[in-house]
Amino acid sequence: MLKYAKEVINPAYRKSMDDFFAASKGCNLIIYHPKALGAVDIAEYLNIPCICMPPVPIIYPITEFPNLAISPSKNFGSFINKLTYKVNSFGEASYMKYNDFRSKSLHLKKRKAGELSFQVNGKDIPVVYPISPFLFKEVKSWKDRVLISGFFFLDIGESRIDENLYEFLENGKKPIVVSFSSMPLKKPMVFKEKLIRALKETDNRAVILIGTSGMTFENEENIFAVEKAPHRLIFSKAKGIIHHGGIGTTAEALLSGVPQLIIPFTVDQPFWAHRLFSKGYSVGTLKEKNLESVDLIKAFKDMENKEYIRNAKEIKNIIESEKGLENAVKYIEKVYKSF
Repeated sequence: MLKYAKEVINPAYRKSMDDFFAASKGCNLIIYHPKALGAVDIAEYLNIPCICMPPVPIIYPITEFPNLAISPSKNFGSFINKLTYKVNSFGEASYMKYNDFRSKSLHLKKRKAGELSFQVNGKDIPVVYPISPFLFKEVKSWKDRVLISGFFFLDIGESRIDENLYEFLENGKKPIVVSFSSMPLKKPMVFKEKLIRALKETDNRAVILIGTSGMTFENEENIFAVEKAPHRLIFSKAKGIIHHGGIGTTAEALLSGVPQLIIPFTVDQPFWAHRLFSKGYSVGTLKEKNLESVDLIKAFKDMENKEYIRNAKEIKNIIESEKGLENAVKYIEKVYKSF
């Protein structure tokens, strides 16, 4: 792994910085993900504004909950919670050669890791989280430094459901939709058997978006399996949704207005699983390694619970009203004009 990092990954990081620099020439503003190394250095060199826009609330230090990389669910108290965000500076390790980029490509002096996390050229770097502010009503310590705009949603345009899948959806009870997106199950066929057992026990149908889960299906009764399909179109026709908790899928599930169950795998997924369950917007959070059919049976029954159905419809209406993309565009224009 170390050899691969040295020979492949680190040179690729270094090359990407020059690519970003070339792309930024003549631009008025840079919007960047923190993993886009060199973005703030380029803004410093070009003397243009930049906006940090990570898809999860992991950058700006707050007191209400810790860095999700440290814990997705625990609360260590205000002081420790805020302290955990210091680990973000380790994301700019010296081997990623950002100082080589500064000196050779930008002709700027070297800097310390994390030095440009929140300020550049003496000005605060605005932070935008494209997530629902309603899910973070209790967070006060973002104050005026962070915009919680609301979720961004793709325009699905002319997207259509496969004809056979459409027929399955229209001719029978609303199904449970299962989608783990690009997440591979450790034991896909074991999970499949538990899922089939739970579906039969509760007399449910299912649409399985196979993705890279590793599951395979061959004409199982009351199950329609397809490699992929537009979440927006499928989720809205579901009785309930099982997914991995990635932020894009989570947002689409919330927008669908139907109950959901999250089975998280990694990264920010456990954070979203915990937050939605704690606020009553999912029926639970399970892990593949210790999941049993009885857990899925309980979840399927909970999806029929009037409270979960009511909560799902409530959050759908709220998220639709937040107009995340519109809020972000207005804010970006304001940042540019006031620079």
